[in-house]
Amino acid sequence: MSSRLGPRLVALVVPLALLAPTGAHAEKVVTHDPAGDAGVVGFVAEEDAELPPTPDPSPADIVRTVAAHGDRRLSITVHFTELAGVREHSIQVLIRTPSGAYRVEVEKDEGRRARTTITRRREPVGCPALRARYDTGADTAAVSVPTACLSSPRWVRLGLKAFAPLPADDPAVLASTVDDGHSDTYRVFRVAVGPRIRRG
Repeated sequence: MSSRLGPRLVALVVPLALLAPTGAHAEKVVTHDPAGDAGVVGFVAEEDAELPPTPDPSPADIVRTVAAHGDRRLSITVHFTELAGVREHSIQVLIRTPSGAYRVEVEKDEGRRARTTITRRREPVGCPALRARYDTGADTAAVSVPTACLSSPRWVRLGLKAFAPLPADDPAVLASTVDDGHSDTYRVFRVAVGPRIRRG
C-alpha cells in the first residue's frame, strides 16, 4: 500500500433543498480520500498460501464521501473509483453522536437490492426508514438514516470502511479488498473518523 497524503476535508453549509425536497438546511461535509490506497485483508489456511495483490482499480477504493446532516435525515454518499462489474460489496459506517455510537452495515449482492441494518452497543435499533442504494453506473453508494433513529443528535462524526470480496482462485485463501474513507491506511480493528457535522 503506497503512502499518500491524508484526506482533505472541506466543510460547507448548503441548503438541504439541493439534496432533498425540503426547505430545511443541513451542514454538508465533503471528505476526499486518496485514490489507489485500498488494501487486501483475509485469511490463509495453508502456510505457503498468499493473499492476492490489490486489484487496480479496487471496487472498495473510496475517493470521496459527501455527508449532509439535516433535521430529519443524515445522508451519506460514498464515491468509489469503480463499481462496474462488482458482485458483492459492503460498507460499514460508524456514527458517533453526543450520546454514543451507532453502526450502520450495508450489504449488496449481485442482482439484489442493498440490505442495511443499524445497531447500538451491538443491539439492533428499530429503524424502518433506514435506506441504502447502490448506483454502479455512477460508482456511488448512498445511505440515508433518519435522525430520530440516532436520538436526533446535535452533531455526528463519521467513520467509513468499504469491502469487496476477491475471487477465490485458491481454496486456502479468503480475501477482500478494503479501504478506510478517512485515511490513506487501513487498520483491521479501528476506523478513522471525520470532523463534527452539526445538524442543520
